[in-house]
Amino acid sequence: MQRLGWLIVLVACGELGPLDVKTDHGVVRGSDDGNGVRSFLGIPYAAPPIGSNRWRPPQPAADWDGVRDATLLGQKCPQNTVITAGGGNEDCLFLNVWTPSPQPVNAPVMVWIHGGAFVFGSGGDAFYAGSELARRHGVVVVTINYRLGGLGFLAHPELSAEDPDHPASGNYGLMDQLAALEWVHRNIAELGGDPDRVTLFGESAGGYSTCLHYATATEDLFYAAISESGACAATALEQPRAQAEADGVALATKLGCSDIACMRGKSDYEILDATALPPIAQQLPGGFFYAEPPKNTLPNVDGVVLPASVEMLLATRGGRPLIVGNNANEGTLFHSTILSNAIKTEAEYSAALERRFGANAQAILLRYPVNQFATPNAALAEVSGDAFFVCPARRTVRKAVANGAPVYRYIFSRSLEQELIADLGAFHSAEIPFVFGVDAFPLGKVGSAAPLSESMQGYWTRFAATGDPNGNDVVWPRADASDSHIVLDVPITTGTAYKSELCDFWDAL
Repeated sequence: MQRLGWLIVLVACGELGPLDVKTDHGVVRGSDDGNGVRSFLGIPYAAPPIGSNRWRPPQPAADWDGVRDATLLGQKCPQNTVITAGGGNEDCLFLNVWTPSPQPVNAPVMVWIHGGAFVFGSGGDAFYAGSELARRHGVVVVTINYRLGGLGFLAHPELSAEDPDHPASGNYGLMDQLAALEWVHRNIAELGGDPDRVTLFGESAGGYSTCLHYATATEDLFYAAISESGACAATALEQPRAQAEADGVALATKLGCSDIACMRGKSDYEILDATALPPIAQQLPGGFFYAEPPKNTLPNVDGVVLPASVEMLLATRGGRPLIVGNNANEGTLFHSTILSNAIKTEAEYSAALERRFGANAQAILLRYPVNQFATPNAALAEVSGDAFFVCPARRTVRKAVANGAPVYRYIFSRSLEQELIADLGAFHSAEIPFVFGVDAFPLGKVGSAAPLSESMQGYWTRFAATGDPNGNDVVWPRADASDSHIVLDVPITTGTAYKSELCDFWDAL
């Protein structure tokens, strides 16, 4: 208590320590690792979304007196999935900042949105630490938490009518992301960053979110964007508002509630357990891509946060620099033993395609015949990668190019070493340790490909600084009518017309 009293006196007298930074809600004290990096962790960017704030747009964070300790990560948002142990706390709207030391002035800023299918993950995950990007490339890195699952995406007619200033519901996690970007815009200069040079980047659900904000958010919040495996033009991540609200009513009934007040009285895990995916052993063969769409856990086209599908919005918005990329084997992780009940026979393969694609299943079977792949499960993984990631990415690139944006496309083709699951190739998320340069990724290691990691960090951070990734590495061509792209492997190469005929097939469907 005596130490806190002295801190309050020092703040009142304007005498701050070298690791104290003023934000618009109070002073935070970070730490310096003594090796070129300062970190400021667990900073609240919005009020806790608890009690009456559950299922409301993010509210302003409360001011605090004295100096707030910013040396520890904040709680992750509650989560409960088939591949994580769960945990977290609803008081979770925190962000983390890493800056070079000594603190720079007007450095490029990179704001990361984590992936996890909108149901798991955290900006505090160790493999997203911005320390190496700050230390080696001079950028300020921000990672954020946002509400997940049924706590972040529940839509309901009563919620849509609750606030006349926000006549929609669901998409609370997306609104959290915007609130974090607004915090960055207001405060990042005090932490050494340039609010006019903010690059938004993310992977998977975070890559989709990046595309959504690229197509909707005002340009003062960020000037460039990087979407890694974001499925930006794939409608699988977007529900119609009416369906989302109907799903919310069904969830309330399932929980024995007739109104939102009752729903707000339920515990966080009562909500999450009621909206969780079934255990792998109870899934239909092919996993969640080939079953009923998840309910109460996805964005919806609400007419407010998401005015229309991202693909439609991309056709009307452009100009800002954009990187869009895929991994060479996007589908394999989703059909691995940690995520899916594997397809074992050709009959199961055909049945999964019929469930997901209906009348188009026969055409897909002819285009992806099972005898061309090692197993029926491998065939379905290839379908998933092309249908949900690679070909939507091509559509995204083409729409952005048509709107005059400088766009750069990549294909990441390097397999991880010491991989947790063998033979997945360059699977969905495998580029993450290469981008961050932090040796903490649970699914494998960069290993002997460290020079590729350094090159990728150079591309990403030069893009954040200038809107152009090029420097001393292999020249990355701008995307054009030839679908030009860079291939991130050892060695780095370039190419055109990646999977062109297959994507023509999917576009025709």
